[in-house]
Amino acid sequence: MKSTRFFKIALASLFVGGFLGGKAQAALFLDAFDSGASSSNFLVTQIAGSTDTFTFGHDYSVNLIPEAPRSIGAFNAQRGLFLAANNSLALPPIGANNGINVTPSIGGIAINFGQDIRMSFDMWLNISTVTAASTELALFGINTDGLLVNSRTGATQANADGVWYHVSAEGGFGNTSTNPNSRDYVNYIGNAVPGRLDNADSIPTGVFPTSLPVPGIPGNSWVQVDIEEIGGNVRMSMNGITVFDVANTGPTVGSVFLGYQDPFSGSFSGPSGFVVFDNLSVTAVPEPSTFALLVPVAAGAWVVRRRRLAKVA
Repeated sequence: MKSTRFFKIALASLFVGGFLGGKAQAALFLDAFDSGASSSNFLVTQIAGSTDTFTFGHDYSVNLIPEAPRSIGAFNAQRGLFLAANNSLALPPIGANNGINVTPSIGGIAINFGQDIRMSFDMWLNISTVTAASTELALFGINTDGLLVNSRTGATQANADGVWYHVSAEGGFGNTSTNPNSRDYVNYIGNAVPGRLDNADSIPTGVFPTSLPVPGIPGNSWVQVDIEEIGGNVRMSMNGITVFDVANTGPTVGSVFLGYQDPFSGSFSGPSGFVVFDNLSVTAVPEPSTFALLVPVAAGAWVVRRRRLAKVA
């Protein structure tokens, strides 16, 4: 039976290395989305909720998706956070400009981590390789207040906050639009766009050289994503390769979020378009070199969720 208790930062340091390659780090938050109970640890905000689907503890083995790379043996196999958009069952289908964000919270209030952090997670963006796919986006970022939805809303976006990103599953954006947010990889700070890349650019093709149906896309494979803020600079990497590295001109503290959207209300991807997130962790930066350097913090202020761990002696 899964534990629903929260643990202080010092105890979390003993096991967060399972997510991050075995290196002990000071964990501020940890969730592997092992069951529906994970929903109590998150705030969900949506623009058009009737067209969205979200499932905590989704069994992604039914989608023929292998285990996420940063999972550890003590956690339930092939469970994650499932998000889909514009999946209304109405006939004819009703599209909507939508967006969904999922933010760590306590009592329905987004957790403000209050310092430089590293956000890490595994991501599977699913697309059809048989039929034409709608252009849908994974969303994620840091330093949000969790009150509104960060999403691409046409040529410009409004009410966005923090440092965040959209990533297209199938490279559907062209490389000629003058709209700042019309690229396959976009780095936002609030509503501004300090960086963008097309799937054919050198960095995406370097990360995903053999992806199908075209190179440079993250679709239909596990991607290890890391966002790290150090001294006013924010770097986002995928599979260990830096994609964006920008000076942060926005808020330097806040919460983190994962999300998804279909930015085009007239298109529908059907059941093949979705994202699965797994193994979310938020760790302190800079990292302490030893456990002795950890500063004791009240359990009510800094918490992590343990769901299925081997007993600690």
